[in-house]
Amino acid sequence: MLDALTILQEAYDCGILDATEVAMKINMTKETFVKERHPYSISTRKDGRIITTVRKEEEERQQISGTTYEELISKLYDFYADRKREYTISDLYEDWIEKRGKQASDGNIDIKTVKRDDEHWLKYYAGNKLVTIPVKKITTKMLNEFLDDAITTFKLSRKEMNNMKTILNAVFKLAMDMDILTINPLLNARTEAKFRSIQKKKDGSKLYLENEMESLEDFLYQQETIEAYAILMDFQIGTRVGELVVLTKDDMLDNEVYIHKMEIVDEERVDGKYIRKGYKIAEYVKHDILSGYRTIPLTVKAQKILEEVQKLSEGYEYLFTQSNGQRMTSRSFNYWLAKYCRDAGISFKSSHCIRRTFASRLFAAGMPLAEISVYMGHEDIETTKGYIYNYHKVEQNRSYMNKAL
Repeated sequence: MLDALTILQEAYDCGILDATEVAMKINMTKETFVKERHPYSISTRKDGRIITTVRKEEEERQQISGTTYEELISKLYDFYADRKREYTISDLYEDWIEKRGKQASDGNIDIKTVKRDDEHWLKYYAGNKLVTIPVKKITTKMLNEFLDDAITTFKLSRKEMNNMKTILNAVFKLAMDMDILTINPLLNARTEAKFRSIQKKKDGSKLYLENEMESLEDFLYQQETIEAYAILMDFQIGTRVGELVVLTKDDMLDNEVYIHKMEIVDEERVDGKYIRKGYKIAEYVKHDILSGYRTIPLTVKAQKILEEVQKLSEGYEYLFTQSNGQRMTSRSFNYWLAKYCRDAGISFKSSHCIRRTFASRLFAAGMPLAEISVYMGHEDIETTKGYIYNYHKVEQNRSYMNKAL
């Protein structure tokens, strides 16, 4: 079998390869490589030389120049290609988070996810010596010590640790894509520190108890407003609020509701800062996982609520359009939920507690956990288990125990 150089030589001799065309493609590839990494401007001096500056960590900027643009690009390529061997976790994170910010601007991921990554970086990574070491020099021992220290210092649960490791996995994958690493160093990492155990809070703080539900529902039906019906509907279908507020009449199919999009915060990451613009609708569901796209049957009660909603929203695209003609947002939903809870004389609990109440009531009524998971839009049953609480008051549970025991 011919080696690569022999194949290229024969291709050139046979006229398959054109030297000029290959040179142009090489220059274009180098230019693209440089543009992705070079943050400084390129200018022309009076004597015609093309100049710019480069900088390594902890060093002053230094000038670099060429007689032509192509020569300068070639020098910059050599600089960054060589520097690639010195890439640290910090360098790779900057590249990765910038791309994430662009993905959010394009509507491909939720900006909240990018903000969470930045928060995790500042909390767990920034200032740690590990992120300043070239990734090629990071050993399994260094990673083990870093992770164990994080577990101890921040009292992390296993789930929090996995969330924290998202950044490490991302930067190591980027290093592999750039041919800096051949394997992900995390594959061999092992932790010995003890994780923080998580105890569920009392049931009453995580969902609407039976007596609270009765009081709130009675009050909401009396209001006869689009805001009240939106809350009542969410108790019936258990969606995320961002999924509820973007529902249209076309999403109601044969007494089922089709969940396939959601509201997200419209924010842009600019130079590491977040500029909020409002809300926008994303044509995907949370995490964009297949299980998130789902249909939920409408109960008899939900169908009656829908009839009232359609009367109030007649002529509007979105079901939950308020009296001012504006679509309800997640923020306005939570405002009205807090107000109506206060007016009804019960404790306000977040909109996410409605999802827990929905799941818990279905489970108490005997619906299999696997079916509940489908309607919740969860990827696995274990996630759904975390939503199941006892929605009865302690006194009622004691009554059940007295009868049974």
